[in-house]
Amino acid sequence: MGDFKYEEEYREKYKNTPLEDIMIFRSGPMASINIEGMDFDDNARALFEYALQIKINEKYKLVWIVKNPAKLNEMFKEYKNVLFLSWDDADSDDISKRDTFFYHLCLAKYFFLTDSYGIALGCRKDQIRVMLWHGCGFKTRLGFSPNEDHYEYMIVTGDEYARTYAKVFGLRDDQMLVTGYPKVDYIFHPDEDWIKKLDVKRGAKYIFWMPTFRNTNKTGLERHNHTKPKGETGLPVVETLNEMSKLNGLLASRDTVMIVKLHPFQDRSLICDVSEFSNIQLIENESLLKADIQINQILGYADALISDYSSVAVDYLVKDRPVAFTLDDIDSYEKERGFFWTDLKSHLPGKEIYDYDEFYSFVEDVLNGLDPGVDKRHLICEEMQKFSDDRNSERVFKALGIEREIT
Repeated sequence: MGDFKYEEEYREKYKNTPLEDIMIFRSGPMASINIEGMDFDDNARALFEYALQIKINEKYKLVWIVKNPAKLNEMFKEYKNVLFLSWDDADSDDISKRDTFFYHLCLAKYFFLTDSYGIALGCRKDQIRVMLWHGCGFKTRLGFSPNEDHYEYMIVTGDEYARTYAKVFGLRDDQMLVTGYPKVDYIFHPDEDWIKKLDVKRGAKYIFWMPTFRNTNKTGLERHNHTKPKGETGLPVVETLNEMSKLNGLLASRDTVMIVKLHPFQDRSLICDVSEFSNIQLIENESLLKADIQINQILGYADALISDYSSVAVDYLVKDRPVAFTLDDIDSYEKERGFFWTDLKSHLPGKEIYDYDEFYSFVEDVLNGLDPGVDKRHLICEEMQKFSDDRNSERVFKALGIEREIT
């Protein structure tokens, strides 16, 4: 059974009741690891917004399970058939709240989830659970257990990930849907007011640097910690403040701004203060949340991307622009976390960076209009990111036959 103590009795109550036109959406990790904003974002949010755009809510009731629903219910009050419920309602002493929660949980036709699937473990066989997941990246999955019976389908970005994730998640080939990620659609429709909303310095070019997290201070995620980066900055490769200053000088001389966006799980206290550098700017998760901007809604403005083992690099492939990977800790990371492939480097669609000089050189090349790593990127891109358009959400609903129901 799932995550809730009352679920079994409600499942028994509704076991013979016909399902209704209800879709359940859930994003983020398990409820016990509540990070503000993460329970209404990512692929689930992008798919939900597309559903509103094409008026799927005229037929289906769209129900979100979040931590704090009041603000979101107010935000979407003008939309028909949209409801936000609290995760806590499942165990509430208020029977009315509990009844409402399990009515929707037990009678929904579809579940769209990005990570924690405990809410759907007790589903009936005629309920369809779709794992949207949150990234097609490079680091392997922890806590493996076969998921063949946990959901009916999993979406991925390309054929390489269909093969790889079927093995890693213990799924059958026919459970894999190569549709592309709904959140990648955002890249083609970036927020036009992002500079003002996020107080970003204007520049002729923008280079985004998005390292995955090495160390977290989030309770419940300690097993994901890795060796702390060396040096004064807390960041990969660029270890000293002098190196950061030299990099800033290069950027300033070419009217270019480097946007550093940390992973939501990263322990911010381990990262240096970059505010003294005129052309290097750190965007905090809190700023994105306040502005109600998803990261992919600004990623489209990047003229180049520097990452490492994060899935954001695969998202960004749709722009066909320079990509680089910092690999200074590849050996320790492989031992502590591991990768999907033993030959990881052959699956990295871009320039490999191992030290500061290579980092600086990559930035110089981008500023000079060069595209280091382009041949490798083009060679393997399609296997990893099959589609380069803004129709991924559309493909998800078409694969499930939902769009045919409303046309």
